[in-house]
Amino acid sequence: MKRILILGLIAVGLSGAMQTQAAHAAYPEKPIRIIVPFAPGGIADGTARVIGNGLAIRFNQSVIVENRPGGGAIIGTTVVAKAPGDGYTLLLGSTNISTNPSLYKSLPYDAEKELKPVSLVMLLPAALVVPSSLPVKSFADLLSYAKEKPGKINYSSVGLGSYPHLAIESLVQKTGVKMTHVPYKGFAPATMAVLSGEVELLASDVPSALQYIQSGKVRALAVTGAKRLAVLPNVPTVQEEGVKDYDVVGWLGIMAPSDTPPEIVNLLNSEINKIMQSPDVQKRFAEQGVDTPVGDPAAFKQFLTQKKAEWEKVIRAGKISLD
Repeated sequence: MKRILILGLIAVGLSGAMQTQAAHAAYPEKPIRIIVPFAPGGIADGTARVIGNGLAIRFNQSVIVENRPGGGAIIGTTVVAKAPGDGYTLLLGSTNISTNPSLYKSLPYDAEKELKPVSLVMLLPAALVVPSSLPVKSFADLLSYAKEKPGKINYSSVGLGSYPHLAIESLVQKTGVKMTHVPYKGFAPATMAVLSGEVELLASDVPSALQYIQSGKVRALAVTGAKRLAVLPNVPTVQEEGVKDYDVVGWLGIMAPSDTPPEIVNLLNSEINKIMQSPDVQKRFAEQGVDTPVGDPAAFKQFLTQKKAEWEKVIRAGKISLD
């Protein structure tokens, strides 16, 4: 009797496992949502739509990109963190995942506990740009100019605690120069401020700044990542200009609720890597000056841990808070 009971339990367990595997094998059986915690337009929205279109073709299933902007990406991120882990609600995560835990005393989600890394899809170094009218021709000139006029160099950003703000805050901390942060409500006014000469500096994502650099309306002095960009081959990195260990990049990546099954996470990772490494997508993003890395969920998780620690140091040293 005991043996029969054990065999019965094993059979039930195997049946349940087979049903679970079958359910996962059938994924996706309905439309997938990719939540973008930003307004339509811009590199984040565009990247989500590239991934969404690619998955729709590969899965023969609808993929809906849903914009949920607001609160420094908190609103959209919370939607995904609280969603069922069935693979049908995904997040286009960004640098905010790395910075928000240090900027806010409390958040409505815990990214480490409630979100699972799926695929790191993009690294976004910034270009340090100045108005073409500013008598500054190089990064060294900028530092000299800032030292001659401490606190008189104004730099714009898309808001307190944003990546453009923190990129220059990190530079200020490493070089000891004094600059004044002027936050604007959005990228357009922050860009117009540097184009008009209202401010002297902006750390802009390269896709957004490229047209102004190429037209000569602004001058790119350096890029913030560890390597030069093919689209800006004559623009040095900040490290090349003598600022040791300065490697500042924004990022975009797909994340899912933490209880999403590993089979679905690995399937999504594999398909997203294929999409982002396809020749047409590679060409499109290379022309915009962004890097599209390939990696598995474990590598993405390690990346997130590293970036969170790096930004925590900058934010604490700068005494920056959004509470």
